[in-house]
Amino acid sequence: MTQYPTEAGFYGSFGGQFVPETLMYAVKQLETVYREAQADASFQAELQEYLQEYVGRETPFIMHSACHNT
Repeated sequence: MTQYPTEAGFYGSFGGQFVPETLMYAVKQLETVYREAQADASFQAELQEYLQEYVGRETPFIMHSACHNT
């Protein structure tokens, strides 16, 4: 079994997407837009900016809770 999915989204002979059929159209749309975003340099730059600025940092909610629960 491979660690990464094939282009069709399958892992090996049997693994695949376990999504209700009624949601498959939306999943395919999401997949298309996601692939476009991966290739979009401006989107990737903005994403990196957000990741660098916000991920892993305390949020105002956490800071507020910490101040009022000590």
